Order: sequence, then C-alpha cells, then structure tokens
Amino acid sequence: MSEFEFRSMPRQDTAVVVVTTSTAKIGETMGEAYGKVFAALGKAGVAPAGPTMCKYTAFSSDSVTYEAGVPVATRFVGDGEVVGSDVGGCVAAVGTHVGPYDQLAQTYGRMQGWLEGQGKTPSAVMWESYLDDPDETAPSELRTEIYWPAEEE
Repeated sequence: MSEFEFRSMPRQDTAVVVVTTSTAKIGETMGEAYGKVFAALGKAGVAPAGPTMCKYTAFSSDSVTYEAGVPVATRFVGDGEVVGSDVGGCVAAVGTHVGPYDQLAQTYGRMQGWLEGQGKTPSAVMWESYLDDPDETAPSELRTEIYWPAEEE
C-alpha cells in the first residue's frame, strides 16, 4: 500500500491571513498569522471547524506566499487582515507527514515522485493541516496532513 492516495476533497471555507515572506521565516510569520485569525474569529463569534492549516499559493527562489488559518463552517466575510478563502473542491493526493516541520520537504519530494509515477502533474497550490499542537507534541511525533491537487499529464 502506498503512503499516498487520491481523495475527492470537498470545498471548505477558511479564515486566513495571506503572508508573503522568505522561506526562512515561514514558522515565525505563521504563528503571527494564526494569532490574528483566532482574534478575528473570537471577535466575530466564529468557531474553527478543524485544525490549523496553511495553503501555499506561490513560490520563488527567495519567497513564499501562503494563507495561514483555519477551516470555518460558513464563508468568513473578513476582518482587516483576516479574510475568507477556501481549500478543496478538487481531487488531491493526500499523505501524512510524521515528524518535524523542517522535514516536510522530504515528504513532498516523495509525494511529487508518486504523483508523477501516476501520470499526474502536481499543482502549484497545495495545503497542509496540522493535526497536533506543537506546544504539546514532540517534534518527532507531529502529524501534518498534506493535500496536493494534480492534473493528468
């Protein structure tokens, strides 16, 4: 059995902060973004509908743009930097990375090879769901679910 599979992912509304930063500052800026999202949701009386997530939308040699936030049950109108977005509405390759966040690239590399072996071209957009709290879980045990849409070659 492969460590990856295809799943039909329903569209899911999210509340996010859009961030562009260097790859070295992803963790630092992501934590700040989550703080803003949770503050805006609290002010709006909206509860998260799942674990924190991050949707990567653009990469270059020196920067990355991503949406850090949480799923919500209904479309989030927005509040300053915190805006409504979505993930899903597609078929995606799905796999679970277990281990430190700084080793996610290894799982992405294996997933890309698997997708290409399936005759698929990986999308430029992918997202992750963080299933464990890094303040309460050892780095070696952190689980990150990766979703990577792909198209036929």
